[in-house]
Amino acid sequence: MRHLIPSLCLALFLAETACSAPNAVKRNDSDVRQKNAATRQRAESAYNELDDFGTATTAKAVNTTPTAFNASAPAQAVSNKTAAATEAATETYANTSAIQDIGTPVIMVSPTLSMKDGVPDLSSESPYSRTTAEAINGYLTKKNYEVKSVNGQAELSSILQMQNDIANTEDDLSYLAGIALDADIYIKYAPEVTNEEVSVEVSAYETSTARLLGSQSSVVRNNGHTSKININSNIGAAVRKAMPGLEQKILGYWKMDLAKGTQYKVVVNIKGDYSDSQTEDLHDAIMKGLKSNFSSVKVNVMTAKTLDFVIYANPLKYRDSQEVYSKIRQIFKPIAETKKNNITRKLILMELN
Repeated sequence: MRHLIPSLCLALFLAETACSAPNAVKRNDSDVRQKNAATRQRAESAYNELDDFGTATTAKAVNTTPTAFNASAPAQAVSNKTAAATEAATETYANTSAIQDIGTPVIMVSPTLSMKDGVPDLSSESPYSRTTAEAINGYLTKKNYEVKSVNGQAELSSILQMQNDIANTEDDLSYLAGIALDADIYIKYAPEVTNEEVSVEVSAYETSTARLLGSQSSVVRNNGHTSKININSNIGAAVRKAMPGLEQKILGYWKMDLAKGTQYKVVVNIKGDYSDSQTEDLHDAIMKGLKSNFSSVKVNVMTAKTLDFVIYANPLKYRDSQEVYSKIRQIFKPIAETKKNNITRKLILMELN
């Protein structure tokens, strides 16, 4: 009996081990299944969250039906679209086909031209004027600008005739030369040569109003040179040193001005007989009609016999000065008879009877 007890215990131990093994396997399988189920649940939850996010985003993008909470949404959307369209239309001048058509400004390079006894006086012109002009022209043409210059008596005669047509002009004919040669901007220059240094001052002006846009000056050491070759070389160096700064001022003006539209200078000579009251009524009617049809109108001179103003016209609507004149004629037609005296690229001379 004593020997049977250990044997019985051993048998019981083996039986318990044999019985517990399947239970352990079952527990392990159960744990694995639970972990897998938990993983699948977390994954499904994550997918659902992503799907909900995408659905919510789509709903926000698509749902424009007015409710008690978003009743103003359609009106706001229309308002935003209108504002965007207006802004786009404004930027069209400077950003699309207008740039392609207008490009960079046409620039005239000229010494100071003044009148003396009814004829152009060039006596005060520097002996280095030609060299300076050539250096400026060379800089501009290298940058692909279209450059105009006063080359002879024919241009000066045209300018003199224009002075007779335009009232209240200054003695400096560079302003009129720029208009006569269809330049957007004109540059005047002043060289000065001493034994010690060569200096050049260049100034840019708006042709339609003669308004100064900016000036730039530079100095180059001359070191006592007196030969024409050395002095001309120093003048060229001074010009190349001054022009980049002036060019930046010109382009800054051009970019801002182009956003307003294309400039046209209009000079109207009033030939009819009008009383003071009628003249004021005529001025009011003219300016009201112009401002209603063009982007902007800037008055230079307004007298009983002369109207001198600058029109900014949408380049997509009015492609050249002839189309601008036709519109002006249409505006003036109910007021008085019009006559075209002369039209160039940027200038319209006309009469009002």
